[in-house]
Amino acid sequence: MQGIKQILHTGNKGVIQAAMEDTAQASIVVVGGGLAGLAAAIEALQQTQGTKADVVMVEKEPRTGGNSAKASSGINGAWTDTQKDQGIADSTEAFENDTLRSGRGLSNGTLVKRLTQESAQSVAWLQSHFSLDLNIIAQLGGHSAARTHRRPDTADGRPQPVGWGIVSTLAARLSDQPRFRLVSEAQVVELIKDTRTSASGVEGVVYKTTDGELHRLRASAVVLATGGFAGDGGAANGLLHKYAPQLASLPSTNGKFATGDGVKLGMAIGADLVGMEHVQVHPTGFVSPADPTAPTKFLAAEALRGAGGLLLNGKGERFVNELDTRDNVTDAINAACSSTSTRAGYPDADTNGPSAFLVLSQAAADAFGHGALGFYEKMRLINRATGISGLAAAMRVPLATLSKTLSSHDDVRSSGSVDEFGKKTFPQPALNADQTSLYFWAVVTPSIHYTMGGLRFDEKARVLQAGSQSPIPGLFAAGEVTGGLHGANRLAGNSLLECVVFGREAGRQAALAVLKTINEGKL
Repeated sequence: MQGIKQILHTGNKGVIQAAMEDTAQASIVVVGGGLAGLAAAIEALQQTQGTKADVVMVEKEPRTGGNSAKASSGINGAWTDTQKDQGIADSTEAFENDTLRSGRGLSNGTLVKRLTQESAQSVAWLQSHFSLDLNIIAQLGGHSAARTHRRPDTADGRPQPVGWGIVSTLAARLSDQPRFRLVSEAQVVELIKDTRTSASGVEGVVYKTTDGELHRLRASAVVLATGGFAGDGGAANGLLHKYAPQLASLPSTNGKFATGDGVKLGMAIGADLVGMEHVQVHPTGFVSPADPTAPTKFLAAEALRGAGGLLLNGKGERFVNELDTRDNVTDAINAACSSTSTRAGYPDADTNGPSAFLVLSQAAADAFGHGALGFYEKMRLINRATGISGLAAAMRVPLATLSKTLSSHDDVRSSGSVDEFGKKTFPQPALNADQTSLYFWAVVTPSIHYTMGGLRFDEKARVLQAGSQSPIPGLFAAGEVTGGLHGANRLAGNSLLECVVFGREAGRQAALAVLKTINEGKL
């Protein structure tokens, strides 16, 4: 390969350009700078303390964070110290059962067990090592207990988005590490295979920078943390069109960078794939009145429903258990809110597809937090209405129908029974106590959100070879690039958790590979 050089960006230290031979060297290469990649890098550095082993992260965007930065509902943890402090009863067994049930029998049980059993310590790791306040806990769809942890508003009412808070904190920690380097705006285009042995492992990457230059970087271990492919719906040759073409025309909550790069890299060297046809459609992507048919939607956090938000069709009627799993809620919106007479919308701003109203009472808004709610309002995604008559007028639904809908919900809530949709947890009343209190409402539509399929991996975060199912030496993966953990449907709050659990494990295993090389005198 001709003209290969190395350009390394070291976070806040600018650009370092070194005149080197065609092949540069690193101990560990982490591909992708979302939460899984950040956790892997931090753990690898921790496990190689006292050595000269270094970690190079290659990120194709200008900054780290990825889709993890967009996560808004929280991170799951079963039987955490925070739950205990708040008197919330839970268990890893219950969490495991909820995750398996959500996966529709297609989840890898070994992976699920590790995820759930290490959930409490993962939350504690973020709280204790990074001083992240994760003390707001909600019960989200598909969960049998309140276990999804997020951050509270600040004392002055500013929101603290949980995903952004976590990734920005971890990225700041890495920027101070002398053995860490970040290569930004660089896309890995090839995994370098070790052809010297019959094991055919991975010994580095080739990446391309924005100037078109190719750079070869050898390493003892490579961690793929590139995310999924839920952002490539517009690409006719993309993975979404290949594996789930029926969904390719839907809007997406993902950044356009989510194009399955790591999956393609693994495929090219014979890695096995699993569950590629399983793509999660989140039931609630915000519809903007300014651009109702926009292909990219801002996610209406699941925590909005976890706090007591209700879903209504265009007639002002409930039609689903708002705390059911995402796939079931999506199916219900598609069935009940697709016709011109039943879909929700704004005046002169039709979504041209299934859409529902999301409504929060004052109590539900208080429970969710007015910092984040205010952020949505500033983006003109959530609206206010005074009193139930004002709400009915704003949504253009009959007042009598809306009143009956909300009062029926509260009657069942007061009785402690189960409603007609199977809902048995009612976080907050739907009706306000007085006629002058505010309601908050939005229009939402199902949007592609997450891809459950990806590289087949094991509980040690090792990528497995197609056919033999044996680990590919030197190659590890974590996060949405992997498949098999979530089965047919991911449970809300498990994405950030898997990034921590298996990101850290990938970092540990990569560190072990490096330490072995050091002990053998090869590094």
